[in-house]
Amino acid sequence: MKKVVISGAGLVGSFLALMMKNRGHDVYLFERREDMRKNDTAAGRSINLVATSRALHAFNKVGIKEDVLKITVPVYGRMMHDREGELTYQPYGRDRSECNYSVSRSLLNILLMNKAEEAGVKFFFNQDLKKIDFENKVATFDEEISFDVMFGTDGAGSQTRKEMLKVMPSVTESVEFIDSDYKELFMPADSKGEYAIDKDSLHIWPRGHHMLMALPNLEGSFTMTMYHPKTGQDGFDLLKTEDDVLNFFKKEYGDSVKLMPGLEKEYFENPQGKLGTVRMSKWNYEGKVALVGDSAHAIVPFFGQGMNCGMEDCSVLNDLMDEYGNDFDTIFEKYDAHQRPNGNAIADMALDNFIEMQKRVADPKFLLKKKIEQYMEKEFPDKYRSRYGLVMYTLTTYAKAMEMGERQNKFLDDIVANIDSIDELDHGKVKEFINSVLPQK
Repeated sequence: MKKVVISGAGLVGSFLALMMKNRGHDVYLFERREDMRKNDTAAGRSINLVATSRALHAFNKVGIKEDVLKITVPVYGRMMHDREGELTYQPYGRDRSECNYSVSRSLLNILLMNKAEEAGVKFFFNQDLKKIDFENKVATFDEEISFDVMFGTDGAGSQTRKEMLKVMPSVTESVEFIDSDYKELFMPADSKGEYAIDKDSLHIWPRGHHMLMALPNLEGSFTMTMYHPKTGQDGFDLLKTEDDVLNFFKKEYGDSVKLMPGLEKEYFENPQGKLGTVRMSKWNYEGKVALVGDSAHAIVPFFGQGMNCGMEDCSVLNDLMDEYGNDFDTIFEKYDAHQRPNGNAIADMALDNFIEMQKRVADPKFLLKKKIEQYMEKEFPDKYRSRYGLVMYTLTTYAKAMEMGERQNKFLDDIVANIDSIDELDHGKVKEFINSVLPQK
């Protein structure tokens, strides 16, 4: 049994604590904020999550998958809204057996914290990490605590990462914010207590360089998220009054306005959040400390994989502990070598998906490419999976999915260059491409 200290009781930290406790370790979990089960201080700051194959695989490993699914709403595709309120639907998977599970970040975090506490994890709240003595393996919060192994799961602004950089001068980090911020809004259930728009879909109002998005909640509501430039054309800085907000929504997201009665008030009550990517050239220090989740690889939310990638980090660590026991020197080195390329790959794909969701989903050629991909996945189920399918519904590494996606996209661009309808598809050319690649499942 090892004494394990974890800094950060968010989704990944709470799950990792449960996993380590189930392996028989003595686990201490420190969190700089107060206990969110008593007071959710993140209200208005949460982008709804989707749980897909990687998170579900991790949850299954510790026996909580069914508990998690109970607090989710299955989502089967994207519903695009144009300015006139016309709808275009794009399914996610091959069929309805493949879906994304929409879940409230706070509900999931509370579930994971409760499961960890029930297993015997010791929680400490309102505790800022001040420093780490790596030589003597001592972490200082409000008081000092020794450890055999420590994990930093303390998010994009990780203090653990900052402490590691002090003792690893050759290691580099980058924190890059995009030009857009986000703001959370709310669409309540209708007068009958039912969903006001289709509950089986993620809804997007794509407008080129800004968009509105909606994901369903359990009780009939939707969490709405605006993604807009910070400044300039259609920037957050231009929406200064309630009339500005209302008039803008009527112009750009007209069919949503009558369904969001608290729009103007919520806009000014809820904070404006930043979106960025964190990368670090090494995720561990000897066999003592490792970064897991956003502290190592925070990404923008446009592929729905931030939480999933963090849970996959835990799965990889779990498998390595099965193989190497408590040899954390080896475990951490292999974890870093395996997951860091995947963290970089999903970061790149998430940035690409930002452009897709804002702009491409309204492009007829893009929609045609998606139709062709759906045909290919159904016609050649053993050989073809789209990049999206590989990321969301398989355990194919992110790096491999990105590589395959680049080849797929080049082929699809060539195919749609000279056609305007799937009826014009050259089936022979499709078969030739399919047979030229290895099975991608």
